[in-house]
Amino acid sequence: MRFARTLLIVTLIAATAAPALAFEAGTAGLLFLRLGVSERAAGMGEAYTALAGDATALYWNPAGLARTPSTNLRLAHHEYFQSLRQEFVGVAHPTHLGTFAFGVTALTMDDMELREGPSEEPLGHFSAFDMAFHMAWGKNIFGGVEAGLGAKWIYSRIYEESAKGMLFDFGLRHETRIPGLTVAAAVLNMGSQFEYVSETFDAPLTMKMGLALNAPIHMGDNDLLIAYDLLLVGDGDVTSDDSLGEARAMSSRHHMGAEWQVAELAALRLGYKVGYDSQNLTAGAGIALGQYRFDYAFVNSDNDLGSSHRLGLGIDF
Repeated sequence: MRFARTLLIVTLIAATAAPALAFEAGTAGLLFLRLGVSERAAGMGEAYTALAGDATALYWNPAGLARTPSTNLRLAHHEYFQSLRQEFVGVAHPTHLGTFAFGVTALTMDDMELREGPSEEPLGHFSAFDMAFHMAWGKNIFGGVEAGLGAKWIYSRIYEESAKGMLFDFGLRHETRIPGLTVAAAVLNMGSQFEYVSETFDAPLTMKMGLALNAPIHMGDNDLLIAYDLLLVGDGDVTSDDSLGEARAMSSRHHMGAEWQVAELAALRLGYKVGYDSQNLTAGAGIALGQYRFDYAFVNSDNDLGSSHRLGLGIDF
């Protein structure tokens, strides 16, 4: 039985890894779906596939919902460059049928000037925003194997044009026989193409494999948690290969993070991302006060994009 549980994870990892060996990155739409919704995850470099265990598992890995011990509410506010703002609200509720979760993610920005060619005076202003309405389910299906399914309805609008459609997620998580080691995998943003006017585009298909380890380093009530994620990101372009046929282009990303937990009351976090043009170092902190958890993350960005600050609140009922 333990071998079968491990085989489930290994099979999914092997299936998702193959495309990345052949293809380079392209372009895709709905890139707001790549923006994480957890400050804890952000502080740890978004190495979070094996760690998500509250309402934010709606985004990271729906299998993590199975770890939610009680009703959990998560609220988040992210400030990006050029007036971009991201908001998230999610709630997860465990039942005897598994844990069910619902949430909303929105990416907004200030109005922009509308111009038709070079002109001194704008014709007016227009807005752009993206929204995702999430729903997901996660459950321990047998032994230490957890599985999750998710669906999200997407609505994207620029000026007077819009695109909408459904996307689906699937995830697995397994606590191995090695003490403290958890492995996980997820496939996110599966679905058909979207369309703006007459232009069609893909959502950013993402395949993730994650490891998390409670390191055997203990100082009193303090613990060290380390994590690693490999992301294979489908950027939308279709590439042909003689041996593999036609497939969506894939590119790899690496996420590494660590968290030093102090007596389950506070935490310090550090992370690093590899494979991005502008993102690299992250840091964060969290504090728990009874049923409330406050989290902060700082995300550094190069290429004059500026850094971003993220604030979040979690409540357990």
